[in-house]
Amino acid sequence: VFYRETCEDVLGLESMAVVEASPLRATVRVVRKVGAASSLTQRITLRAGSPRIDFDTEIDWQEDQKLLKVAFPVNVRSDRATYEIQYGHTERPTHYNTSWDLARFEVCAQKWADLSEGDYGVALLNDCKYGHDILGNVMRLSLLRAPTAPDPTADRGRHTFTYSLLPHAGDFRQGRVVEQACALNIPLQILAAEKCGGSLPPAQSFFEVDRPGVVIEAVKRAERENALIVRFYEAHATRGPMTLKTSLPVRKAFRCDLLERTLGPVEIANGAVQLTVTPFEIVTLKFPLE
Repeated sequence: VFYRETCEDVLGLESMAVVEASPLRATVRVVRKVGAASSLTQRITLRAGSPRIDFDTEIDWQEDQKLLKVAFPVNVRSDRATYEIQYGHTERPTHYNTSWDLARFEVCAQKWADLSEGDYGVALLNDCKYGHDILGNVMRLSLLRAPTAPDPTADRGRHTFTYSLLPHAGDFRQGRVVEQACALNIPLQILAAEKCGGSLPPAQSFFEVDRPGVVIEAVKRAERENALIVRFYEAHATRGPMTLKTSLPVRKAFRCDLLERTLGPVEIANGAVQLTVTPFEIVTLKFPLE
């Protein structure tokens, strides 16, 4: 935690230029010198219709015993921050009032961390960086380390990654932070119709859910039988009814555990399964392929 007593700001700006300016997207390219022997290039992009600011980053990291972080001081006041964990989220204080708080100065999280007050908040998204800390109103994300033990070359070399700043109305639920983080980590892929064997429908989903905060995490073949496994979870810590719809020609559905052992049948009608989910519940359904 005492690294903050010796930290330095990265101020070495070598160049900055607008490389794209259109009605749909604007991008600024920034090149910086980092430390004694490292260089960083970022493409900072803002898209029409999206509040998300993307920082596409390339860096040649050649430091020793250094920690590189990015920090965003935001105009939000809250004594707790929210961090995504697998199949849910957790909260941590944004102050060091106790020795327990001080010991948790770095928080491991997955695709996002969020700091929200009553009707406004800011989320920090990432596609591969998992060390966060939020102290007061400053959101930080650990980008690279440079330890010398046990691996003397750990993290050295070229890296590419993206992190994003997402201001939003309400808390992370109303701001659709979970969906935005998924969009960053699993970006939309555009395919030409002629490469897909002809015309494509305007919209098509193999599986879809109608409840906000329910995330389809996996669609896979069953391990031991001819069936399709769909696993989803409730991410907002809420409870209520939901419907899972599929466009596949399945006629039976079963609820099963994480080892894909059948627990019991589930009623399915016209490709729709109706369930009630509870906070952070993980649901696994099995659809036999006939």
